[in-house]
Amino acid sequence: MPSARKRTTIRFQLTCLVLACVLPVWLISGVLVWYAYTSKVEGLHRSMLSTARIMGMVVDRELATMQSALLALATSPSFAKGDFADIHRQTHELLQAYPGCDIIVADSSGQQLVNSFRPFGTPLPKRANHELVKAIFSTGRPVISNLFFGAVTKRPMIAIDVPVFVNGSVRYDLSLAFPSDRMTALLRNQSLPDGRYCTVLDRNNVIVARTSQPERFVGTKAGADFRRAARAGVETGTGEVKNVAGVTALVAFSRSLMTGWTLSFGVPMSQVMADMYRWMALAAGGATLLSLVGILLATTIAHRIAGDIQSLVAPALAIGAGEVAGPVADKTVRETAEVADALVQASNLLQKRAQERDLAEQRLSRSIEELNRETSEKLRTLEELRRQERMLIQQSRQAAMGEMIGNIAHQWRQPLNSLSLLVQKPTLFLTLDETDQLFLEENTRKSLEVIQHMSRTIDDFRNFFHPNKDKITFRVGEEVSKTLSLMEGTLQGQQIDIQVVAHQDSLVSGYPNEFSQVLLNILVNARDAVKERGIRDPRVVITLDAQDGRTVVTIADNAGGIPDEIMAKIFDPYFTTKGPQLGTGVGLFMSKTIIEKNMGGRLSARNNGDGAEFRIEV
Repeated sequence: MPSARKRTTIRFQLTCLVLACVLPVWLISGVLVWYAYTSKVEGLHRSMLSTARIMGMVVDRELATMQSALLALATSPSFAKGDFADIHRQTHELLQAYPGCDIIVADSSGQQLVNSFRPFGTPLPKRANHELVKAIFSTGRPVISNLFFGAVTKRPMIAIDVPVFVNGSVRYDLSLAFPSDRMTALLRNQSLPDGRYCTVLDRNNVIVARTSQPERFVGTKAGADFRRAARAGVETGTGEVKNVAGVTALVAFSRSLMTGWTLSFGVPMSQVMADMYRWMALAAGGATLLSLVGILLATTIAHRIAGDIQSLVAPALAIGAGEVAGPVADKTVRETAEVADALVQASNLLQKRAQERDLAEQRLSRSIEELNRETSEKLRTLEELRRQERMLIQQSRQAAMGEMIGNIAHQWRQPLNSLSLLVQKPTLFLTLDETDQLFLEENTRKSLEVIQHMSRTIDDFRNFFHPNKDKITFRVGEEVSKTLSLMEGTLQGQQIDIQVVAHQDSLVSGYPNEFSQVLLNILVNARDAVKERGIRDPRVVITLDAQDGRTVVTIADNAGGIPDEIMAKIFDPYFTTKGPQLGTGVGLFMSKTIIEKNMGGRLSARNNGDGAEFRIEV
């Protein structure tokens, strides 16, 4: 028989594994070091750009604070009075918060009227920065200048100019001028790391402030490299440039939207590269040292792992045979003991999981029962809401029925009087012997006409309370006419002038009887308001129109309007101002429900000066 292939030990396999891993680890370590280097460079760019933005915000915040103080001074009444002596005093009060600054007041020609640097009354020259004065008077908006040299102080200055309005027009230019070293001090207070520097440049790329050697470079132009990097249209960026000191540096810049100035944050490239080389040397040396230590440790413990793995054979065979594995003696490798314990606990865990599954099923069953109870409770609540809504509808119809009964009484009073006279007339004429066949026929015809009129009135009232089950297309003007005919008696009884203005009578789809009920509710409220407030010459104007493809009906009265404190409540259920004996408070609530819920429209109310105006859109 051929000899069996020679098997290698786990110790040998582990040694080969360690050796096989070393070279790829070194290669990957080199790639990671390079990647870390590039990431560190990118991080440095982001950090510098963030610092530039932050320093720019610090400068903007300082300028905005000074501009706000100047705008407050511009509202002084002394400008309208022309009291420049008082203005000179106020400037010194303001400058207590800004030592080293000057405040100037100039007219449209640039002639200085007040200069806090000089005593009041001293002859003053014109402003050196004529373009700044011109911008103030032409635009009427605050302006922050570029760097300039003061006409009086001869110092490098920055000016914040704001307009002074008198009677709605710009009368004066109010300027706060401060030396550029104030900006330099502001930047130095930000505690920049050693070797870093900040530079502020105006819109002409002239250096306004610099944390390093400001006395040498303030007032000079930025280097050509920087001007190319921070060209017009670029708000932020980074680059390697040669600065005004002739030093190659990595700079980040950010341009302010408020001033148009550019803030530059720079680090000399020698310092950047020294930091990078130091970090790369530490990273590479550390990686090499750790790799060598790892190889040594892996070789040392390889033989220990082999012995511990052998100890797992016995408990594994016991679990396979369905027996409980005995405890394993302590080994050098902790994981080996943990695996052995795991094999012993496997059967117990299976039983435990079965118990947990049963418990989960019980919990699920209880959850389903609770969900069913909650669903039933919500259904009962929904049914209760529906019952209450039906009750409100019934109350609204009962209230409308009571109103209609009163309208029937008004509608029938005149016909009944006429019919009574017609019934008595034949007897009277018979007594006077003036009765003939023609008279009896004419009297009978008139009586029948009155009876037919009363019958039509009953039919109109009966149809009004007949519910519409399906939506139909109806003309709004016809429903308005029908509703007015039903209320004709009660409106005439109070001498209310009804005016109908039909700009456009449109067809709408909905429930005509419910729409008429809404009109009835609004007209009844108008009638009651007129009666309650004793309005002379009462009037109700009904306007029909169309806007944006929708039919609009407005009902406006002259009863004085709805009090502001209850305007938001008039559509609430059971809200009424008539008292429990005169109103239920459901009329307007149901009207809004009919228009907005049933017909997909909108019902709103407002006061129009003479009274209340209700607007229906469908």
